[in-house]
Amino acid sequence: MKKALAGFVVLGLLAGAGAAFAEDAAKLYGTKCAMCHGKEGKGNPGMSKKFGADALNLLDEASLAKTDDALVKITLEGEGKPGPSGAKPMPAFKGKIKDEDAKALVAYIRGLAPKK
Repeated sequence: MKKALAGFVVLGLLAGAGAAFAEDAAKLYGTKCAMCHGKEGKGNPGMSKKFGADALNLLDEASLAKTDDALVKITLEGEGKPGPSGAKPMPAFKGKIKDEDAKALVAYIRGLAPKK
């Protein structure tokens, strides 16, 4: 009986940790990503015009086809040809967020995609 109770306690703690993990990823997305990628991951039209690219839509086929590792790498290292300021259109977040947070963001973004 004690083992069963301990098992339920552990499962409860893990479920709570998963919920906190998802909440943290959602907050991080809201503060670091939503300005360009939009609240729903479909891109911010104003920013798309500024950068002249549809790459801001994280839910298009090309973005969803990328591996998690590729998306984590893009998040940490940035992507795109640097502009006149030397900044890439997709900025690098290495040193600004933890690697684990980049992985959490990718999982969060995958969750924004419509279910097939």
